[in-house]
Amino acid sequence: MKKQFLALATVLPLLALPAHADEAKGGTISVTGTGIIDMAPDMALVSAGVQSRAKQAQQALAENNTKMQALFAELEKAGIDKKDIQTDNFNIHPEIVYPQNNNSNIQRAPEIVGYVVNNQVGVKIRKLENVGSVLTALVNAGANNMSGLRFDVSDKANLMDEARKAAIANARAKAELYATELGTSIKRLTSLSENGGNRPPVPMMMRAGKAEMMVADVPVAEGTLSMSITINTSWELAQ
Repeated sequence: MKKQFLALATVLPLLALPAHADEAKGGTISVTGTGIIDMAPDMALVSAGVQSRAKQAQQALAENNTKMQALFAELEKAGIDKKDIQTDNFNIHPEIVYPQNNNSNIQRAPEIVGYVVNNQVGVKIRKLENVGSVLTALVNAGANNMSGLRFDVSDKANLMDEARKAAIANARAKAELYATELGTSIKRLTSLSENGGNRPPVPMMMRAGKAEMMVADVPVAEGTLSMSITINTSWELAQ
């Protein structure tokens, strides 16, 4: 009788063991998700300024100041608010000529032949229908150094959130597809990280010809902008 009791006491723990020890996790899968939102721009940004040359630094600066005042006046006429104009760069540097010695024994020193003044401002144009006329007005006012025209949107935060939602939906759809093909299902999200967003620039299109001869509005192509978000996700699979 004692032998039977001992045998039964030994078997019972073994019968209870599989209920815990044989529980196997379903594993995890990792997928990336991408969300892309296309939108029409609602403002433009451009860098414009004046470069002046003269024999004396004071003369170059005076000429530059006069042209920059004219440039500011044109921007005011075009309806550009002062808060949308910001100086990006200002510098004065000498123009130096390094003479060729032509194998002569006489060493000639470099010579300063004049001075160059650059004054550059960043301009935000909030009415896209005025972009062409503003660019033309800047050139006609004396701007001879323009670059970096690009289009942008004023409310990027909400658009980026929409891209994030699309990225999550894209990641979940991929995870569900893989899980179905593996004969299981996703249980829950275990990790998520964001790689960040990007917004490709829209290039400027200008009419060919000398800048000082421009009288018609500069033609521009606004195009569309795309904001994208990429996320990395891991999902736990069901048993």
